[in-house]
Amino acid sequence: MHSSLARITVGRDDAPTLVLLHGITSSAISQADAINHWARRGYRVIAVDARGHGLSPRWEGAKLERAGEQLVDDALDLLTDLDTQAAGRAALGLPAAPAPVVLGHSMGGATAMVAAIGHPELVSGLVLEDPALYGTRGPAELLARGAARARALDAELANPAGAVLRALASATMPESEALPSVWASQRMDPALLRTGVVAPEVPWREAMAALTVPTLLLSGDQPGSARLGAKGLEEARALGNPLITPVLITGAGHLIRRTRRRGYYAAVDPWIERLLAPAPGGGAAVG
Repeated sequence: MHSSLARITVGRDDAPTLVLLHGITSSAISQADAINHWARRGYRVIAVDARGHGLSPRWEGAKLERAGEQLVDDALDLLTDLDTQAAGRAALGLPAAPAPVVLGHSMGGATAMVAAIGHPELVSGLVLEDPALYGTRGPAELLARGAARARALDAELANPAGAVLRALASATMPESEALPSVWASQRMDPALLRTGVVAPEVPWREAMAALTVPTLLLSGDQPGSARLGAKGLEEARALGNPLITPVLITGAGHLIRRTRRRGYYAAVDPWIERLLAPAPGGGAAVG
């Protein structure tokens, strides 16, 4: 099935590929700094708008009732598309990229993890940036948190100029992502927020134990922000899955790439390079 998700693609079709899956209320273009970083390093970068985000389709009743599973299905449709394209190039005798590394933050991290468990052949590895942890909160708490996110979104929509000013004034927000991040919030389908769903319904420890692809697991230690933290990383290490590499980024919050940019890339870049050798010459950057 052809993926219906909107996406940004930068780089050559035969270049080693990174797929970026964002967190809730974000979007593909909200990751402009990351897209530019990896495009300049020679990768093909595909950043995706999750369903109900950015320019992707809105949530519909039947799909919303199984939102966590639908997020995984959408990701697998995209990865299958890429696999089919690579096979087509190979059949024509053209250079084809290996299976991509999928980098997911929060909701995107949990989605990538569950997708890779079901179809490990579609990915070369995973980078999970403080993934959402299904099974750590009950249904009532998830609904309450979803309602709180919806109220925060309503407040931002009521004062978009103020939201833009706050984004531009942020010490951690890359300039290229400030306006796109506000736009992403405005494009967010609140129907998903009201469900409280931020991850597929697979307990996170169970999922990590089942992974069969190389996985870089990142978290920070900023109190009240980082989800996994040092304790969660230790729990992941204790699962005994040799394919998981847990890394603590000191001082980072939930969005590690923004709160500790240098630490994030220092951990992620060499790990990716061990799996995928970037093509020389790089790609065009996103303006």
